[in-house]
Amino acid sequence: MTVHRIVTGDVSDSNIFLITGEKTLLVDTGKGFRVDTTISEIKKILDGRSLDMIVLTHCHTDHIGGLKPLMDEFDAEAMAGIGDAPYIANADPKYTLSWMFGIDLKSVDVTELVEGDIIDLKEHRLRVINTPGHTIGGICLYDEVTKAMFSGDTVFAMGVGRTDFESGSHQDIVNSLRKLNELDIGMLYPGHMNCTDNGNRAVEYGLMMMGGLR
Repeated sequence: MTVHRIVTGDVSDSNIFLITGEKTLLVDTGKGFRVDTTISEIKKILDGRSLDMIVLTHCHTDHIGGLKPLMDEFDAEAMAGIGDAPYIANADPKYTLSWMFGIDLKSVDVTELVEGDIIDLKEHRLRVINTPGHTIGGICLYDEVTKAMFSGDTVFAMGVGRTDFESGSHQDIVNSLRKLNELDIGMLYPGHMNCTDNGNRAVEYGLMMMGGLR
């Protein structure tokens, strides 16, 4: 499995990660303001291959704004955690925060992912972990082979996602971080800012910030 970071040039975008192996998967799509750049970068990396799946770590527009044009371009299935998938599918402005970004989202078909689901990329297996707190339906993807984790806005290399938006919860994110702290995490691919090769340290730092260390 190779992880490519798609750079759109928009500093307010979420991180966008393209995973290539026997199958291909895109984690988050950015706001979509520069979706033509995103499409071009993905096509360059895929080099004629298809994009099999798009997984959204949560429902906020800076992570899902580019979804509809990417689905149209690549005919790829979209998936999201069961708690956030309806907000994405219905383009709910309140929960997606599309009003804040000034983006008119479109309704899309989204497959719901639940705790413990496995996204099988053949040589790698990404396990879905429910991590509410930033949003009620936020998820992380944990690679059972390499111990890498795609954490969305649940935890960053040096911090955690805000909990003061719709469906956010301080206690939920503490509980989610405690759950993640039980895993052996190597590389952490977060929703914003830099990646880190010590995921457990990032989770422990997040717990310390939120007053959740026991």
